[in-house]
Amino acid sequence: MFGLSGHRLQQGFAELGDLTNRTLDEIVAAVGGPVSQSMAGPGQVLVQWQSGSYHIGILFEEGLFAGIMSEDSGVLPGGRKLAQGFANLGNLAGRSKAEITAVVGPHSSFSVTGPNQVLLQWQSDVYHVALLFEGDICVGITHEFAI
Repeated sequence: MFGLSGHRLQQGFAELGDLTNRTLDEIVAAVGGPVSQSMAGPGQVLVQWQSGSYHIGILFEEGLFAGIMSEDSGVLPGGRKLAQGFANLGNLAGRSKAEITAVVGPHSSFSVTGPNQVLLQWQSDVYHVALLFEGDICVGITHEFAI
């Protein structure tokens, strides 16, 4: 399965569903080989898959799924509409993930930034915003760019 398109790779992970208790071998059998593997700590390996605009980085401990560290599905369509959705929300600090995504839709990428912290990003052809969350609550915008 090496060389799947970004869409097919993302769909392969979606079809796997919950990765809890899955082994690296099971995931590779379903979606194909990763593009990289690196040691992340004692007994821990960060394994990454990328094709086209899709990327996912998964942490394994002793060969078992331990968590998704980052995922990027690429550029979202409708950049001006996306920017307007964020503008309509006003101050984002203190708002929940659910409240924000109900207005602007799902994020295009996320990264674990620390204990109980994630960076969610919405990216389009003309707009990009990154929000830092502690738990499910937004603590603020880390960066924003519009053309």
